[in-house]
Amino acid sequence: MKIVNFSALVLFTNGALAADCLGWKTNGSMDKFLSAFWEAREKMCSNSDCALQQPCTTKASKTAGLLQNTINVSIKRQNTAGKPGFKDCWDATENIIQQCTKNGYLDGIWEANGQLYQVNSYYSS
Repeated sequence: MKIVNFSALVLFTNGALAADCLGWKTNGSMDKFLSAFWEAREKMCSNSDCALQQPCTTKASKTAGLLQNTINVSIKRQNTAGKPGFKDCWDATENIIQQCTKNGYLDGIWEANGQLYQVNSYYSS
């Protein structure tokens, strides 16, 4: 009986950490642009571009490919339900990048535990 309960708990935990992928899905691989997403995440979660435990937005960009396309990335965090803090920054932003960006989506959100993380990106030339 405990195994069944543990399995249900694992399924619930994984579902709670799922990102919602939004918007347009690209046809090609996002691999060459991923460093911009990881850079914006690093700036936010290490608090190098954000005050500790405060809402903020970080940005990064990457130019790549034969046509020298540029992707512009912004990651925003804010509190919901009046709860302070951003204890899930690393996990939440990784979930968005792994589940959305790596699958070709330009945008994604993650909301749980009184925190909202939003990734938005667009191409420019």
